[in-house]
Amino acid sequence: MNEGLTLPLSSVNEAAMSELSSKEKAAFRNTAQRLKPAILVGKKGITRPLITEMDKALATDKLVKVAFKADREGIATLVEELESKTHSLCVGGVGKRRIFYKDSSEET
Repeated sequence: MNEGLTLPLSSVNEAAMSELSSKEKAAFRNTAQRLKPAILVGKKGITRPLITEMDKALATDKLVKVAFKADREGIATLVEELESKTHSLCVGGVGKRRIFYKDSSEET
């Protein structure tokens, strides 16, 4: 999807994933600024096909931008659900877009 994208901190291992430092998260947010949303979470919310596509995108790119159609209050719940179902980590976002990271060497 995002061919040629190099992540500045690709050495983050799965044990430290939930403990990314603020510098690491900032580096991922900086890298993700030029990405377009690869996944759109619409009115139906989080569905099985959406999880499948998100897993594929994370396996390919490690860093995926997701756009939400929900209201801002509902986004927090959807983010938590996406994190748990895809075993990824939300590293930031603005408005109705969030950036998810998953180390490609991590097993689900």
